[in-house]
Amino acid sequence: MSIITRVYFSHPRMALAHVIESVPHVEIRALQEVSTDPTHNMHYFIVNRGSTRQFEESVEADHTVATAQRVPSYEDQPVYRIEFTPDTLLLGSIVTEENGFALNAYRHGDGWIERWQLPDHESLQKIWNFADERSFTFEIFEIHQVSNYSRGNGHGLTEKQQELLAIAYRNGYFDKPRGMTLEEIAERLDISTSAASGRLRRGVKQLIERSDIDASIGPDIEE
Repeated sequence: MSIITRVYFSHPRMALAHVIESVPHVEIRALQEVSTDPTHNMHYFIVNRGSTRQFEESVEADHTVATAQRVPSYEDQPVYRIEFTPDTLLLGSIVTEENGFALNAYRHGDGWIERWQLPDHESLQKIWNFADERSFTFEIFEIHQVSNYSRGNGHGLTEKQQELLAIAYRNGYFDKPRGMTLEEIAERLDISTSAASGRLRRGVKQLIERSDIDASIGPDIEE
């Protein structure tokens, strides 16, 4: 049975190793929406705005990068097309060999966090062995059976939460300025404003818990 797993890994010869070591505050995310041709080793990365100069300078000195080129932006975010050197250790290659694929990947600390869908636990064990033999730092954060992982049911949302969020989204509640107020959403659903607020809060919380967002990222806010 297929599984979805979220892992962390780090290695001196991993993708963008020098960039990650030299510019710790640059946010980097693999652009999964763009198809990658494994035979040509082209990968696409989004970098946070305001960090492009630091990124470009460190990429030039990165021993894992063969070529790097800035390409048209994605949702107003800078995008770079990168080809890695043959010596670069890419776990994505073994994931593909095991008939898996990456759902998302982003820089975290001194390494990468990636989320994969794999055929079974045995394929994950093979990737673990591959990483261990090459002295990766490798941690598994979580594993879900696909059958137990919410798909096609609103990411675990109740029907009422789905209905409220759909109305809010379609009518511009999340836009600025808002196209619809919470009071208007409550009136549309014939419920109180406090009930609408609670339903919205619980729905958004559920989406975050079931999404790709790593809740450990960012500083804790103290009172």
